[in-house]
Amino acid sequence: MISSLVGLGASLLAPKLLSSINDQKIEVVHAMPGRVRLKCDRWKDEMVAHHLEQTFNQLTIVKSASGSPITGSLLIEFNVPALSPEQFDELLKLAVDTSVNAYPYVEAQLMKTMKKTVSSVDGLIKKRSSGKADVDSLLSLFLLISGVTRFSANPAFSSSLLYWAYTIMTKEKGLNNET
Repeated sequence: MISSLVGLGASLLAPKLLSSINDQKIEVVHAMPGRVRLKCDRWKDEMVAHHLEQTFNQLTIVKSASGSPITGSLLIEFNVPALSPEQFDELLKLAVDTSVNAYPYVEAQLMKTMKKTVSSVDGLIKKRSSGKADVDSLLSLFLLISGVTRFSANPAFSSSLLYWAYTIMTKEKGLNNET
């Protein structure tokens, strides 16, 4: 056990690997013969956790891998009691590569925040107006008024404002309101 922990520590000191780990900020939460738990804040996403699980469960050296999007951790149980430093290095590189390759499938945090904000504002407007108005109706009204009042000065721009108002008013609820 001590030799595997020493091997683990030595592999973490490899400069090239350390720079990759620092970018991901992967931390070894615990290591014992036959298993290791890794943690990274960037793994706190369902899609990233799923990609990590899929990738690691395909390895012959891995008995099972379980990711947690809540804690951002990955528990890996091995078929062997100890890993060589090279195997551990490859394992960490694979974790970094897998999480980076999963990012295109992850909903951007900025978009999540904007959707949540619009949803909160929409709820507030509905409460204050007793359900008579919402974000869509107020935005449509603004676009209609702007389009009509500016039509003589700039018909092309005004037409686009009127079209945007029309698309907001005719869209089906649920299709464009995924939160």
